[in-house]
Amino acid sequence: MSATSARVPARMLNRLRAVVACAVLGMAGAVGTTLLAPPAGPPAQVGGLRVCERGDTTYLLDRSGRVRSLTYMRLVPDNRLWVRQSYDRAGRLTGLSVNWSGFAGRLLDVRGAFDAQGRLVKETGFRARGVTTPLGSYLRAVPKGVKC
Repeated sequence: MSATSARVPARMLNRLRAVVACAVLGMAGAVGTTLLAPPAGPPAQVGGLRVCERGDTTYLLDRSGRVRSLTYMRLVPDNRLWVRQSYDRAGRLTGLSVNWSGFAGRLLDVRGAFDAQGRLVKETGFRARGVTTPLGSYLRAVPKGVKC
């Protein structure tokens, strides 16, 4: 009898083996399997805004084609960064939300408000100790002429 099986009851060990076997067989069956692409069609609509995805960035465009919101997310094994930029009808930055968490928990959950000149006028939310990166460093430039 091995040291592992002496510490783990036989029922639990058998159950664990069954779960691992199912996972391995499930992955083996998935090799070479392809998923069907979503049907082509007009872009999605949200509250009168069109949704466009370009790479890792999602844009919401108004009827005039101006970007009203830009959202991007980065996922790595132990970190998640989510950023959303909001714009007014004239295309000026009005708000920024940044949510960043890692293996140690929540690092940043902050909202910023900007004036008409694009200056940060108010920041609210949570910053973990030592997280001092300026909010502006999370901003992405809005490309000209985003089309859906």
